[in-house]
Amino acid sequence: MKFNAIVCAVTAASLGFSALAFGADHDRRERNDRADQRREQRHDYQDQRRERQREYRDDRRERRQDFQDERRNDRHNYYYNARGPEFRRGAPIPYEYRRYPYVVVDYRLHHLAPPPRGQHWVQVGPDYVLVAIATGLIVSIVLGY
Repeated sequence: MKFNAIVCAVTAASLGFSALAFGADHDRRERNDRADQRREQRHDYQDQRRERQREYRDDRRERRQDFQDERRNDRHNYYYNARGPEFRRGAPIPYEYRRYPYVVVDYRLHHLAPPPRGQHWVQVGPDYVLVAIATGLIVSIVLGY
């Protein structure tokens, strides 16, 4: 009698544990399915984001192209980015450019080489000109953009 009771208890316990094992597997599958769904949502979001970035880049390219076309067709280019007079080595610099507002006092601030004795830098727009102080002749020209 005791033997039958023990066998029944062992059988019932093994059936109970096997049911728990099946339930755990089902729960694992649900977790994997949810992880797959999240992964797909993330990929969808990344795809949408890449598409928005492509559209933004294309839009910027179109706007830039339109702007370049406008500048190309603009007949008043000489007003924008106007430059000073033509400078040539050995030619004299106009007298108005030898005065204070154009003379570069601190050449290091403008990333220029130190001027030799008897010469100084003059800035006209984006350009720098090395001028002999006594004669006003142009020694060197550095074009800036």
